[in-house]
This record gives sequence, C-alpha cells and structure tokens, in this order.
Amino acid sequence: MKKSSSLQKFRLAVQIIFVAFVLYVSIGHYIVENNPGVELFGVASLHTLCPYGGVVNLYTFFTTGNYVSKLHQSVFIMLFALFALLLFTGANFCGWICPLGSVQEWVGKLGKKIFKDKYNRVPVKVDRILRYLKYIVLAIIIIQTARTSKLVFEPYDPYYNLFNIWTDEIAITGYISVLLVLGLSLFVERPFCRYACPLGAINGLFNSFSFLTIKRKKDTCINCKLCDRACPVGIVVSEKNAINSPQCIRCMKCVEACPVNDSSKLTLQVRPILTKPEESKKTVSLWNYAFIALALFLGVILIANVSGNFNTEKIRTYNSINDIRGSSTLQEIIDNYPVSKEELYRAFNIPRNIVTTAKLKDLSELMGFDEELEIVSPEGIRSFVEYIDMNVSDFLAEYGKTINDFDELKSIEGIENMSVRDIIKKTKPGFIAYVISGYLPGEVSENQEANISNSTVEKEEHDTSDFIIRGKTTLKEIKENIDDYNAFLKEFGISEKESSLMELKDIVQKYNLSMSDIKDYIESHTK
Repeated sequence: MKKSSSLQKFRLAVQIIFVAFVLYVSIGHYIVENNPGVELFGVASLHTLCPYGGVVNLYTFFTTGNYVSKLHQSVFIMLFALFALLLFTGANFCGWICPLGSVQEWVGKLGKKIFKDKYNRVPVKVDRILRYLKYIVLAIIIIQTARTSKLVFEPYDPYYNLFNIWTDEIAITGYISVLLVLGLSLFVERPFCRYACPLGAINGLFNSFSFLTIKRKKDTCINCKLCDRACPVGIVVSEKNAINSPQCIRCMKCVEACPVNDSSKLTLQVRPILTKPEESKKTVSLWNYAFIALALFLGVILIANVSGNFNTEKIRTYNSINDIRGSSTLQEIIDNYPVSKEELYRAFNIPRNIVTTAKLKDLSELMGFDEELEIVSPEGIRSFVEYIDMNVSDFLAEYGKTINDFDELKSIEGIENMSVRDIIKKTKPGFIAYVISGYLPGEVSENQEANISNSTVEKEEHDTSDFIIRGKTTLKEIKENIDDYNAFLKEFGISEKESSLMELKDIVQKYNLSMSDIKDYIESHTK
C-alpha cells in the first residue's frame, strides 16, 4: 500500500503542477494583453498550448499552409509530443497531464464523500451508449473547423472556458459548459472525459496498440474484483487480458489494487505490447512507466523550445504594407520594411523607453494618447512605410497640403527634391505623424487636440457627440449607440455569441479588422 500510495501522491503532484502551469499561462496572458508594456515569461494563449489545436489544424495547414484562427506553430509541437506519449504509453495524457481531467477528478473526490456508494453509478447500458458521444463531437468539430478555419468549439470548450472564466472573453455557453461539467463531476467520475472530450476520443484509440500496456495474467488472477472497483471509468478489468479500452486513462489504480502482484505472480502489470503474461516475466514498474511518459512528453517540448521552434505567436509574413496590423510589433516593421529604428521612432516621436517589441495597437496608450486620435495607428504606420521614399511634395499632396503650409519646410534648402526619408531628420520629431494624422506627438494631451505651432493647416473638428469610439469601447456600448447592432455584426463577420463586454481592440485583433473601417461604419450609423 505504501508503494501504491506514493505513486498516486506523485500523480497528484504532477496533476497539480500542470494545472498550476496552465493557470499561470492563462492569467499571465490576460495581464500582458491588458497592460501594455508588461512582459511575463512563458505566457501565451491557451489555444497555442493545447495538443487538440494541432488535430483541428491539420486539414487547414495541409490544404492552405495556414493556421486556424488563434493557432500557431506550437500546436503541432504539442501534437507531436502527445503522439509520442500515446504511442509509448497509451492515454497517459488523460490520467496524468490534462488539467481539465484533473479538476474533474478533484471535484469527483468531493462528490464521492457526499454521495458515497451512490457516486459514479451510471447504468451499464447508458454508459455504453454515452461513450460514443465523444466521437460524434470529434467529427463535428473537425468538419466544422475545416470548413470555417475557426475554432468552432471555443464557445463550448470547458477546458478553455474554465481557465479563462475570470476574463470577459468567454460567451454564456462557456459558463454553461463549465458549470455543467463541474456539476456532473459531483455525480460521475470525469464526465467530460468519458462522454464528450474530442481529444480523449483520439487518445483512447492508442490504448489498443501503445508499446506499453496493462495486461492481466489469467493463471494467477483470483477474481477478487478489486481492480474493477478501483477503476474510475468503469472498466471491468477482471474480465480482460489486456486493458486496451478507449476509456482507460492509465491512472494505474487497477494495477496498484491487485493483491497478487508480487514478483512470483505478476498478475496485473504494465508490459510491452507483444509479451504474453503467461510466458514472459517482462514488466515495467509503475514508477518507470510514469517517468518514461513524462520524459517523452516534456522532452519533445523542451527540445522544441531549445531549438527555437516552439512559437506561440503567429509567424507573420510581410509581403506588402497591408500585412501591417495592430498586433505587429515595431521590430517587425523595422525587420521587414526599408525603415530604420531611428526613422520610425523620429517620424512618430516614439519615446526611446518604448521597446521595439511593443505592438502597434498598444502605442497610443503607451504614449499617453487617446486611441481615437490615431496618431500612431497601424493605418498611419502603413502610410509612412508606403510613402517614405516618395518626393515630399507628392507626399504632402496626398493629404491636401503643400510645402508652403509649413514654415519649417520652407526654410530647408532644396526641399523640393527631397524624399520623405530625407526630411525626417530635418524636421521636428513627430512631423511625419502630424502630416498623416493632423496631430503632433508630444503636444497632444488626453482628450485634447494638438497645439500645432509650425503649421497653418488645422485639423478638422472632431465629432462632439457623447459616444466616443476607442479601442476600449465594448460591444455593449456599440449596441446601445447604433441603429442596427445585428447589421453591424453581419457587416464585419462578428459572431453574435461574442461577450457584450468584449472590447473593440480585441474584436479588431480577433477578426483581423481595420479599426478605421469600424469607426467609419459606427459614426455613419450612430443613433
């Protein structure tokens, strides 16, 4: 019992570590996304750290070379690590690593204390029918994801929603799925794992041909049924020669429960798949099994990290200025376009303490501007990159201005033959931003227009309505201020299931939209 107890304690420790890690990643990602300038090590979207993301992305990747929305290269590393684990050890991931499975199991311990013998009493016929449900869920998700290139299961996924429940990013269906799974866990052991998990449906199939499996030696079995009682998912272990049921989560409780497992009998043991219990004494200790499983899964991920292949952010390709988006960083602009850091920072008067890893969508807040002024917007950066080698007169003409409109330009000798790149160092920092946006960085205070001392051109007056559109504007605020909210959602392809508290800046990033296009639409449809 001491050996058995210590293994289960170790399994519990492994489960806690993985749950704690997922919590850190999720909370850290939320903090970083909502606090520009804050950086935390190892945080990322949970979508990029789930092996199932690799499964649903296979069709899209091999047919288009792209990733499903919100998924990146890391999902294939996770999938490869999972397959290595499954091939050697079976569905060990479910019983040892999966955070949602662990939480269900812990809630189940409470249910067992409350309901005692009535806990986990699912009628056999009902159980057998419900087991097929997860394969239906798997098929639906794979087909719909392939059709739409979107994570169609996200609004219903109890794993993603449970570990994001403190945010405003989940739909009402997410709350329902979490409550339903945790509620059922009080009555049934791991209900989602057993009846609805699409990843579990795949994992369980490997139990039939994994290199290491659980086998029963009939000759020494005393038919005590203790293994049956120990199994959390209702497998009748005492009637099987090999425990290859898709339901098995490789928790090893049945092996530990066997009373005739000494070195002479070896009744229920982990063995290589081709060995016959009656003819061979080849077994693998439970501790070795556990270490092999963890080494395989974590080893693949570690190697990918060390080699620089574990990317949790989208690998962008920049072929034109249209590839510049709010989620692009300053460094990506510098690396992919003919613009130096000095030129970019001076053109928009970006303070030196702002690191080049800052995203364009965060610059306004980092520089203390109202986002609606669009002084350092992705649109402005695109225009700058497009016009940097244009003749200065032609550049000004794009914005309805001439050299004579600016005193500091008239004093520059040979200005007519210079390009935009040439005048960056000859004008005050932020001059290019002023031409593009009508505001001069450094002279703009929150909710105020800039005081432009060197120009005779005035910015058009802003809309003085009470409803100001900015990155932090929520869908709820938009709904309350426009004529037809459903038409707005349809115009930009935004799901009706999005949380009403979701902010416009997140909508823009999630659906790859243009902030200016949304603003123009809302302004023309405001009540």
